[in-house]
Amino acid sequence: MRSLSRFIKREYAELRNGHRRRDLQSQLGRYFDRPVVLQRAGSRGRDSIFLVLDKAIVVGALRLCNPYLRRKALQTDMPFITLSDQLRLQREWDCYARGAKSNLTPSPLWRDHDALMCEFLPGTRLSTLLAREPERFWALMCRASKTLATLHDLGITHMDASLANMILDEDETVCRLIDFEYGPADNLDIDQQKAYDHLRLLESSIKFMRPGDELRAACWFDELEQLVSNEVRQTDIHPLVPAIDRLLKSPRLCDGLGTIFHRLRMHHRQYGP
Repeated sequence: MRSLSRFIKREYAELRNGHRRRDLQSQLGRYFDRPVVLQRAGSRGRDSIFLVLDKAIVVGALRLCNPYLRRKALQTDMPFITLSDQLRLQREWDCYARGAKSNLTPSPLWRDHDALMCEFLPGTRLSTLLAREPERFWALMCRASKTLATLHDLGITHMDASLANMILDEDETVCRLIDFEYGPADNLDIDQQKAYDHLRLLESSIKFMRPGDELRAACWFDELEQLVSNEVRQTDIHPLVPAIDRLLKSPRLCDGLGTIFHRLRMHHRQYGP
């Protein structure tokens, strides 16, 4: 019943914002100098996501801030924060503008006060690949952390790292990041943000692990050993703890990560006998 209620509220919010969607369709038609159609592709919190279609060809992906959608307030001790509509769009635009130069993100194409269109990326989300081939869990995690480390080399952090926010091209040669909608909490320095990206990646993926997969984590630990700088390894993990609860419940994963992030073990909470 709760899921049905959320669905109805979201559909009603989309209906109420229909006039803005029609306005944007006209604006983007002028941008492309030909008619386009907006096709719903999902929602992210207060944002509506659309594919921009020129006939049957996808020519862009659009994020529209929907004032009628509501999201729950975050815990105040989280390492990430919810940004205002304008700041959220600005952060995503800036990250795309910088990341696209290194082929790490889609290119930003167009924006308005409440909407942003970026390049459409053909390919498959890593989360979809995992659902198809669950035996690839740690191989996909290694690929994801390599992509995050390359992003970090540009001085950019994601703050919502997950396999769902990474798209691998059809040849599986290029992996790109999307959805930079959260910002770092004010008390986090850049090294803590980088550590959080890697830990959040695992935290968001643990629920998809098959029984016994934690026994095969050594390849990912070895990858992180090569990717994470000494400064990140030594950073204070304490501000990240409220957001990595699943990870902290796993003694085996915490033991392995404790050799990389040196302050993690002191926060490990034992569960069960």
